[in-house]
Amino acid sequence: MKLHQGLARALAAHEVTHLYGLVGDANLFMVDAYVEDGHGRYIACTHEANAVLASIGFAQATGRTGVATITHGPALTNVVTALAEAARGGIPLVVLCGDTAPGDLQHLQKIDQREVVASSGAAFVEMRNAATAIEDLDRAFRIAAHRRCPVVFNMRVDLMWEDFAAPTAPAPVPNCAFAPASGDALEEAAGMLASARRPLILAGRGAANPEARAALLELAARIEAPVATTLKAQGLFHGERFDLGICGGLSHPTATEVIMQSDCILAFGASLSKHTTEERAYTKGKRVVQILPDVQETPRLDTPTLRLIGDIAGTARAFAELLDMADIPGSGVTDDDLARRLRAEAETFAQVPAAAKTAPGTVDITPALRRLHQALPAERVLVADLGRFVTTAWRNLPVTQPQDLVYTSHFGAIGCGLGQAIGTATAIEDRPTVLVAGDGGFTLSGLSELVTAVHEQADLVVILCNDGSFGAEHVQFTNRKMNPQLSMIARIDFATTCATLGFATVRVSDDASLDAACTAIAERSGPVLIDLRLDPTMIEM
Repeated sequence: MKLHQGLARALAAHEVTHLYGLVGDANLFMVDAYVEDGHGRYIACTHEANAVLASIGFAQATGRTGVATITHGPALTNVVTALAEAARGGIPLVVLCGDTAPGDLQHLQKIDQREVVASSGAAFVEMRNAATAIEDLDRAFRIAAHRRCPVVFNMRVDLMWEDFAAPTAPAPVPNCAFAPASGDALEEAAGMLASARRPLILAGRGAANPEARAALLELAARIEAPVATTLKAQGLFHGERFDLGICGGLSHPTATEVIMQSDCILAFGASLSKHTTEERAYTKGKRVVQILPDVQETPRLDTPTLRLIGDIAGTARAFAELLDMADIPGSGVTDDDLARRLRAEAETFAQVPAAAKTAPGTVDITPALRRLHQALPAERVLVADLGRFVTTAWRNLPVTQPQDLVYTSHFGAIGCGLGQAIGTATAIEDRPTVLVAGDGGFTLSGLSELVTAVHEQADLVVILCNDGSFGAEHVQFTNRKMNPQLSMIARIDFATTCATLGFATVRVSDDASLDAACTAIAERSGPVLIDLRLDPTMIEM
């Protein structure tokens, strides 16, 4: 057996079912062995950045470690933004990256790859030699899973055809089990909760699993508190009577009122970013207890009154036990009046709002997205690229479970949506993936990657918010009463262009074509693109 064959087998042993990549001389034989031996599905992308982004989308949608492979030199520099996105998002990823032979000083693609990776915030694991290759790869998978970060596994091209004695099976990544929080800190937090008159339970992505959900709902019922989520945990409490929805800038009026009136917030698995706390307006003057499921130091941008580390479900149950021991009554916040107000807001959302007047040949974004929301299956994955349209998309295209929201904005880069949508659409096959992107970010992401979606027969619906501008820059100019011309993008006929690549397309410029877009969604048999023509002067940030 040769080393490249052993690496392919090791990927299979790590249960890598989807491998995203672009081959070059350093990784093509490993990929060939992975495919020919039937170890899993290889999704060939047209650009290295989108291959890594696809593995990020896979990781977010499945909860598993994403895996991509690229060759060396410029292939690595092409993925720096994608690596930074994964590093900022705490997303577990292994990127098998080729490297040039150390003695070939004149190789055109030679570069100090360790330093390039370090600049992105990703970890770096060197494949030392053929004898240690599987041990080194095991380490890369452990680091990715336990630190929740991207890891570049550096593979020298000159080692790929070395003889390789089949080793024992690769070591599986051990599970990390945390006990519930306990001791004086837990009792102090329980005391805060016992004295609260208007408690609130807030769940983040770190609490987005069935056991934690059940435990939080039991605690909420015990203390008679409403529940809310961060954006990234949207849908965790979908269908519950006292679900306030998203806490933060996307809160609806009733949620905002209840959150502002709360006096104690139990934040489970939430980082408490400025977007969740509304620049601390939602937490000011309140006792905030943050419960985190591990000790990893991702940015915690708000300082809680008290921070506990422990298993989410176990800690929630421990709170309930302490309150039961002290015979603490419920708060009474969750009453029929709150239920009525939440129900009324849900009924309002079910109605398409009246459209504002826009320029000829364009539509109003909010009612258009609401119509498309109604046309789409309730169970779908949402991938929203970054742009001034994004908050409108999150509001009007909600998901019903956290893993169905793929967040692409950890690094603030536009153009990360298409790659992640391809990763999601190839991993999740029982419901469609919906990509919402702006024309600037969509163009930047590389239209050629659409052929990957077509080739993979992905159930992908692209909603293109096409306002002919880079939106944030357009706002900067217009707010200062300056000419916004530099922010404008030459109008691209995306419907015609993407049709040539194999997409079914609809250009939406009025109510009739919006009806046609809804029909195209219902009758889709492959990827669909909806070119939503928008007025650049009528879209809010």
